[in-house]
Amino acid sequence: MVRHKNLILLFPFCLVTALSALRAAEPRPAYELLPPSAQAVIWIADSDTIVERWNRTQLAKLAEDPSVRDFWEDQRQQIELKLTTAGWRLQIQPRDLGDIVQGQLALAWLERREDVSKPFALALIVDVVDKATETTKFLEKLDGQLKERGAQAHKLTHNGAQIVQHTLPRQSGELLPQETFYTIVNEQLLASDDLGTLKDLIDASAAAQPAGKLNADPVFVEARKQLEVSDEGQIEYFVRPLGFARVIRAISGKRSGGNADVLAVLQNQGFEAIKAICGEFQLGQEQFDILHRGFVLADGERSRSVQILDFPNEVPKTVPAWVTDRVSTLLATCWNVKEAFWKVEGLVDEMAGQPEVFREIIEGIKKDPTGPRIDIEKEVMPLLTNDIYSISDAKEPIDIDSRRNLIAIRVKQPEQMLKILTKAMENEPDAEELAINGQKVWQVAHKEEELDLELESDFGAFAKPAPAAAPAGGGQPWLSNWAITVHGDYLMFASHVDMISEAIAQSKQAETSPLTQEKDFKRVVDALTALFGERPACAWQINRSKLAYRPQYELFRQGKLQESQSMLAHLLEHLLQNKSEMQRKKPALDGSKLPPFESVSKYLQPSGMMVQSTEKGWSFGGVLLSQTGDTTVGESPVSSQPSAAQGAPSAASKPVRGGASQR
Repeated sequence: MVRHKNLILLFPFCLVTALSALRAAEPRPAYELLPPSAQAVIWIADSDTIVERWNRTQLAKLAEDPSVRDFWEDQRQQIELKLTTAGWRLQIQPRDLGDIVQGQLALAWLERREDVSKPFALALIVDVVDKATETTKFLEKLDGQLKERGAQAHKLTHNGAQIVQHTLPRQSGELLPQETFYTIVNEQLLASDDLGTLKDLIDASAAAQPAGKLNADPVFVEARKQLEVSDEGQIEYFVRPLGFARVIRAISGKRSGGNADVLAVLQNQGFEAIKAICGEFQLGQEQFDILHRGFVLADGERSRSVQILDFPNEVPKTVPAWVTDRVSTLLATCWNVKEAFWKVEGLVDEMAGQPEVFREIIEGIKKDPTGPRIDIEKEVMPLLTNDIYSISDAKEPIDIDSRRNLIAIRVKQPEQMLKILTKAMENEPDAEELAINGQKVWQVAHKEEELDLELESDFGAFAKPAPAAAPAGGGQPWLSNWAITVHGDYLMFASHVDMISEAIAQSKQAETSPLTQEKDFKRVVDALTALFGERPACAWQINRSKLAYRPQYELFRQGKLQESQSMLAHLLEHLLQNKSEMQRKKPALDGSKLPPFESVSKYLQPSGMMVQSTEKGWSFGGVLLSQTGDTTVGESPVSSQPSAAQGAPSAASKPVRGGASQR
C-alpha cells in the first residue's frame, strides 16, 4: 500500500512542472461530478496558481538546476511509469495535459463491486475553458498514438455528448482488453476506462443540480469538516484506505503473497472503521515550500484490533540527553503499549490462520524450558511507559551499511528491566555481551541464517528485498545485525552497536541533547509552533533533510542502492523498477547523472510534522521550510523541549470551504 499512497501524492507534483501559465476557470467542481464510489481522489484546484506557487519552491529550483535536470526528467518518467502500474489506464500522458488544462484537474479511482469482471474504474476531469484549438490537437495526437498501438476507434453518443472509444488489442495474460473513453462536455475533458462511468459523468455535468455525488457523501463531508478545508490549499486528496487497496489489487490482478488474504483480514478485524484520509497541500508560501494538513477519520466504536491504534496526546516534549547532534530524523510517539499490545491478538491469529497463536507465543516465552521463561504480562509490561523515540543517522563515509536506526522506549525501574533483558539474551545463541562505558550491551549477528523479510503484499512484490545473496562489500541482510541494552531510563534497540555506544557517550557528556541547539532543528520547531499551535499531541517528527537524504543520494551515485541494507532503500529501489527491470536486477536510475551532494544540498530544507488524536480520528500536519523561512515566535522553547511538537492544526483562523470546493 505504501507504493500507491506515495504515487497518489506524487501525481500532482509530476504534473506541475508541465502545466503552462493559464487563466483560471471555474466550471463545475469535480466533487459534484464524481460518484460516492470514488475510493481515492486527487484534486488540483487551479493549474495557474499551482504552477506559480510551485515555481517559488526550492524543489522547483532543484528541478531547473542544469546539473540535475536530466536526472529530474528521469524521475518524472519513472513516476509516470509507476502511475501506469497503479492503474493509469487512460492512455493519456500526464505531461500532455499541460497544454490543455485551464483551471481544475481531478483524478479518481472508483470501485465497481457490481461488476465482477472489472470491479474498478478510473476517471479524469480536466477543465479546458477557452482551449478548443489546443484540445483538438491533443485529441488528434492521442488518437494517432493509440492507433499506432493497434487501437480500434469508435464513436458513441450519450445525452447529447460525443464519446470517442479506443480499444487496444488484448495483451497476453489480460482477461479484458484495455478501453479508453473520452468526451468534451461544458468545456471539460472527461475521460475514463469504463463507459458506464463516463456516462455518469456526462449526466452529472448536464444536470442542473447533480444528486447523490461525492460532495454529498457523509464520509467525504465529515472528513473535510474535521480537516476544516481551507481556501488556501492548491492540492487536495481524499482516500478510503481499504477501498483504495481493493481497487489497486483488482487493477494489478494480484493477491496476497502469503496464506492469508491481508485485505480480508483487515476487514474482518474491523479496520474499515478507518473511514477516510483527506488532506490539502499549500505550496510556495514565504516561510514554507510545502504545508500539508490532513485528517484520518475513524468510527468512534472500534473493534479490539483497531484499538491497537491507541495514541494518547501525551507525547513528551523533551529530547533525551543521549540524542546526538548528528541525528538526521527524530520521531517521538506516545503509544498506550501496555493495553494496545494485547489487542493485536486477533490480527495475529487470523494472519497465522489458526486461533490462539498469539497466546501460544506468549505462553511459550513464559514456560518453554529452552526459552527465556519471561512472563511478558507480569514482568515486562508493568515496566514500560508510553514514550517511544525513533532516531536515524548515517555514519561516514557513506556506504551500504551507513544508515543507522535506533528505537528507545522509556521504562520504569531500569535495573529490573536490565535483569529481564539479561535473562532473555542468555537464550539468544548469536548474542555477544559487550561492555561499553561500563554498560552491558548485547550485539546479535546471525551468522548461519539470513532473515527472509517477507514484505510482499496485496500490491505486488514491490516491497520484497532482493534475493539473499550476500551483497558486495560484506553487507548483511536487513536486521541480521542488531544491538540492545537498557541505558538510563530507556530500553534501546539499534541496527548498529556503534549507535548505542554513541548514545551512551553523549548522555555522559551533557544533561541536555545538543540536537536542540542545531539551527535547522530550531527552525522546524518554531515553524510547527507558529503553524499548528501548542496543543497536546501524540507524535511529532523533525527531519533534517540535508542529513537524511544524503545516504540514499550517495548510494544512487555509487550504484549501490540495491545493496544497501536499509529497508527504505529496498522499498525505493523496487518502487522505481518495473517487473522486467526487477527480474534483470538492473538499477532503474543512472546515478552517474547526479552531481556531488554538496551542489544540490542547498535546495534541501528541513521539515517536520505533528499528529494529534481526536474523538473522530487523528489530525496531522507537516511543513517543508523555504530557504528564507526563519519562523520565530518569541522565545524558542527548543533548548530541551520542542513545544512545537505539542502542536495541532489550529482551525480557528482557517475558513471552511464548501463540500463542492467552489472558489
